[in-house]
Order: sequence, then structure tokens, then C-alpha cells
Amino acid sequence: MSDKNITKEQKLSIVASRIRGVKVDKFNAELNLIEQNALETPDASIIASANKIVENTDAQIAALEAQYTVIESE
Repeated sequence: MSDKNITKEQKLSIVASRIRGVKVDKFNAELNLIEQNALETPDASIIASANKIVENTDAQIAALEAQYTVIESE
């Protein structure tokens, strides 16, 4: 990846934005779970999808936070 034209501050901002985006995705999935569990007949496919998103976001956030740390130390 050629990133010579991107400053350290820009990189940090981009990664921070991505972290926020993944956290928003996780929160939305958690809300989907709340909504589905409030229904008399929850949709199993929505629940499965939301659970998968919640599971995956923790790993994504950890990876992005690690990258943020790498960029900070440059």
C-alpha cells in the first residue's frame, strides 16, 4: 500500500473512524437482538446474523486498535 501522501494524523483519524464505524455496527446488531427478543415470534435469521456481527466486531476492533498503536509509534 502506498501511503506516502497520507500524514500520520490522517492515518490515525482514518483508523479511529473505522473503529467508531465497527462499534456502531456492533451497537446496531445489539439493538437488533433486543428488538427481535421483544417480538412474540423472533426471526431466527436476524438473530443469527446479529449474533455473528457482535462476535466478529470484537476481533475487528482489536485489530484496528492494534493498527492505531502501530501508527502512533511511527
